[in-house]
Amino acid sequence: MKAGRVSRTAEAAAALRANHHLNASNPVFSDSYAFDMTNARWRLLLNNTLFRKTLNSDVLNKTLGKLTGQVVGRSRYTEDLLQQAIENHKIQQYVIVGAGLDSFVLRLANQYPQLKIFEVDHPDTQKTKIEKLKKVSKSKQLPANVEFVSIDFEKEKLSDALQRSGFDSNHPAFFSWLGTTHYLTPQTTLATLQNIASIAGQNSEVVMDYSIDYKELHGIERFGAFALTHFTKFLKEPLIGAFASQDLHQQVEKMGYDVLEDLSGVDITERYFSHRPDHIRHTHGSHLIHLKLL
Repeated sequence: MKAGRVSRTAEAAAALRANHHLNASNPVFSDSYAFDMTNARWRLLLNNTLFRKTLNSDVLNKTLGKLTGQVVGRSRYTEDLLQQAIENHKIQQYVIVGAGLDSFVLRLANQYPQLKIFEVDHPDTQKTKIEKLKKVSKSKQLPANVEFVSIDFEKEKLSDALQRSGFDSNHPAFFSWLGTTHYLTPQTTLATLQNIASIAGQNSEVVMDYSIDYKELHGIERFGAFALTHFTKFLKEPLIGAFASQDLHQQVEKMGYDVLEDLSGVDITERYFSHRPDHIRHTHGSHLIHLKLL
């Protein structure tokens, strides 16, 4: 993203969440604040009847619906696991890395008052987001258990930013890192995971998504990944990071992580999108991985 403005891909992701919430029957992930969190251009399009019908047509759901599946599937998976971690493991710290325009603080922060939430993001995106959150919030005040931690990922480590906050390294935390690694080099992603391991307490958990090289895909999936790569270049936020799953597992295990689960696009579709009449599926171009620090 360029300095001085909010991430365009974050706005696009919010628009996809909004469309899914507003127009899908039995949404996989329901974000009632997403419409207000995205920008005015997206809101104008989503309010246009012709655009909305076209966007949710069978043809586009079978193609663009894979991107919708990726965006809503990762949020659903992460919050399912977060809830389990809170209930079963008494985790009381939630770190949203590259939080973008996610609306967790409005949807669920008050439901978990003992959960300390750290939203970590670029200051430009964060400034816009805080303004939006306050505008959208009915009370005009944000929950007391949320702390916004600014970071320029190109200039400092996540641990440095968290050390400026109320984050407690002596207790486990749940880290959500979604929609970001695709725009980072694999080396940067691995360095960040190593950095998380250096500051997070034992039994901390990490959920993140990562890209599979489009050259390893076939048919419509390969074409879709190729098209998405060029679309993000148009948004000035090109996709540059991809992994082979086995190599990623070997790297994170050396850091002290246990790979609890690695879901392919097929796995995610079977879990959340099977038998949907709208034909939305998860792309084969990305995986979701769940890690735990030993």
